[in-house]
Formats: sequence, structure tokens, C-alpha cells
Amino acid sequence: MGADFLAAATERQRQRLLELGRHVDHPAGATLINQGEPSPPVLILRSGFVKASRTAQGDTVPMIVDLLSAGEVLGVEACLARRSSHLSFVATKPVRVLEIPQDAFHGFLGEDKQAMAWIAADSARRLRRRDTALGFATAKVRSRLTAFLARLQALYGIPHAEGIVIDVGLNHADIASAIGASPASVNAEITKLKKEGYLTTGYKTIHVKKRLREDGPPLFPLPARPQRIPQMRLGRRVAMG
Repeated sequence: MGADFLAAATERQRQRLLELGRHVDHPAGATLINQGEPSPPVLILRSGFVKASRTAQGDTVPMIVDLLSAGEVLGVEACLARRSSHLSFVATKPVRVLEIPQDAFHGFLGEDKQAMAWIAADSARRLRRRDTALGFATAKVRSRLTAFLARLQALYGIPHAEGIVIDVGLNHADIASAIGASPASVNAEITKLKKEGYLTTGYKTIHVKKRLREDGPPLFPLPARPQRIPQMRLGRRVAMG
């Protein structure tokens, strides 16, 4: 699970953000922000999951570039750059978001250096995560698939008596989009993994029964030494790997 912005905030900061925004509920499948939307709001995800995707050209299939969970902030890149959204955000599960107008959130960060430092650190973390995933781009479909599932298991897996359940609302087509493969090839590899006893599947869920092997570069870079950055709470610090 990603870092939780509101949990890291002080009571004063939380109250200010609640004053600036409003809570909005969206069903699964709803588009929260469209790619190219001018001055999109900043969304703080309170519950559920959201996939971030980007289309290279108007007639191409969107590529899923990230999956976001409760506590994470959507649309902050567009806010900081004062540009239109370069991504689309679609709910994969029912979600609740705290929706804050772009100008209001930009002003909040300008007035609060601790909040700006947290956002900068979180953006760096997210960029590192995306760059790590690119290390598998030239690998075979099975390697890309197992690395992606291992990442979902590590971030969002729910322990079960016989393994780990991944329930983030992604279907096989979404997984294919996320790893840059065809749906047919992903379906074929998932069928093989099921036959080999690694997993079972349900409606938009995957039950990992045995540890998936990673056939590519390390899933997460190994840090030389732990680094620490300021957290939003005064007098406390949060470790970053």
C-alpha cells in the first residue's frame, strides 16, 4: 500500500484540506479524471483502488502505468506543473475521494513547506516504483506477468489460510495493459500458472497459492543504506528505502 497523505498530516493540515475540498463517491468503472482534462482537481483517495492510464495517441489502447490505493494523492503532477492531466484515472473498485480544486491545493502546498516536502518525497517514491517496473519491459510475458503479480501481492495482498488474495479490481485485460502484452498471451500464461498450482482466479481476483518466481531484474531496488526524510508531523520522521 502506498503512503497515506492524510494519516501523515497534522490535525491542522487535515482540517484545512477538508475545508478546501469535498468528499465524492464513485462506483467501480467510473472515470475520475480524463487525460487532457484542463486544471483537473487533486484527489486524495480515501478508500478503494484507482488505475492510472495513458494513451499515446488518440486511437491507441490506454496503457496502465500505476495502481493507487487509499491514502494516495491523484493529479498532483498536473497541479505542480499547472498543466492539464497527462493521465486518466478510473476506479477499479468503489472509491471515495476528497476532491480539492487544483488552485486551492496548489495554494495549500505553497503555504505549507512540510506538506510540499511530503508530496515531493511521495512523487519520488512513485517514480522509483514505475522505473523499476520498466526493468521488465524486454522480458518474456511470463516474467513480466509474475513480476507484476508479485508486486501486487507485496503491496495489496490479503493474507489467506492457503496463500495471498489479490483483490484490486483488475481483470486480465487490465493486467495485459499494465505489462504491455496482449490479453491472449496473458490468458495463456495465467492458465499455465493455474495448471502448475501457483494460483487460482475468480471475478477480478487472484489467489496466489505458491510463491511466484521472478525471472527478471529485482522487483524492488536494494537500497545501499536507509534514508530518512521529513514527515508532515513535527518532531517525527519517516524512513524511506
